Amino acid sequence: MLISVLENGLSIRKVADLLTWYKKIIPTLGVETPDAQLQRDLERLALSAPHVLADLGFEQDLKASTSEKAVWRRGTHSVIIYSPKHAAAFV
Repeated sequence: MLISVLENGLSIRKVADLLTWYKKIIPTLGVETPDAQLQRDLERLALSAPHVLADLGFEQDLKASTSEKAVWRRGTHSVIIYSPKHAAAFV
């Protein structure tokens, strides 16, 4: 297919755009990234033992925390624990 596209006079840039488009439409069916697993693990840890986040290098952001949520940060990552809903989010 690639050879026939090139033979028909399409530029390399158009072929690259075509390949990028194919890559976007082909799903990654069930392939889980390590970040997704890390996110779930940190959310579960935050709900069961939030004090352990400090052992992992997270610091509680007192300015962002409220009575309804506790915000823990480590670099560009944040873990937010929502007290009333008993839920956690890794962002």
